Amino acid sequence: MTSVNHLEHPIDEVYKPYVPETLEELLDCFPAGSAADDFMWRGQANLYWTPFPTLYRRIRGSGYSDMQINEGLIRHVESRIIEEARANGPLRCGGSALEFMARMQHYGGATRLLDVTSSSDVALYFASSKYDEVAGIVYSYRVNPDMRVSIGEQPDGREPDWYELTDRCRGGRPLLVKPRGYEPRIVVQHGAFIMTSLDGSLAEPNLFTCQTVDSEVRQIWILPKLKPFVKRYLATRGITEESLFPSGIEEFSKVCSADAPIRL
Repeated sequence: MTSVNHLEHPIDEVYKPYVPETLEELLDCFPAGSAADDFMWRGQANLYWTPFPTLYRRIRGSGYSDMQINEGLIRHVESRIIEEARANGPLRCGGSALEFMARMQHYGGATRLLDVTSSSDVALYFASSKYDEVAGIVYSYRVNPDMRVSIGEQPDGREPDWYELTDRCRGGRPLLVKPRGYEPRIVVQHGAFIMTSLDGSLAEPNLFTCQTVDSEVRQIWILPKLKPFVKRYLATRGITEESLFPSGIEEFSKVCSADAPIRL
């Protein structure tokens, strides 16, 4: 995979997936050195899961078809979530809607943010961690530099507004969002997010599986026979469940709660 400064693929182009037969062939699929800096990765243990953001899947599960799910519906649901958070939840005392969305995504809430990682090892872990009888998959995403934003690193020091970001990626454009390192899991998992504003309905080609003028996506399949080898390889590199899911303040506080006996 070579690096380019501008990607000019039509939105409906899908590249043929890589299907390596050995661990060595699999590892050769991932760029090394400075070339790896251009890529983000997403690992899924089941090849047949579509890499859609959780908010899209929540709306799907509420009875809407892909043809009915469009940007207008997503913004309507999203605005209600933000309004409720401001009235009764985490935003009632103010704060950044963007950071709220990132935190909610981290804790399992449904948002338009798609989890990705800058570490191919982390993506390989999630692609091989379970469902040994089904092929896993790693998606490689490459987003143009002008469609990337790092939270807390704006030149003017101002936090971007959530609606500014969603407007910026109108027409199906990608936006790569790199969050602050405020959660241990985001730090150790080298986490980031990809988001967009749908151009048309969810049934139409979109950047999560297809090329756009601003992004490229490729698939690397992890055959069932390779998953045990991948797990052993990652363990030698210190990539395990324990290393990727360190205890946060919530878990630590429970261990030290008033109901927890003290062992002296």
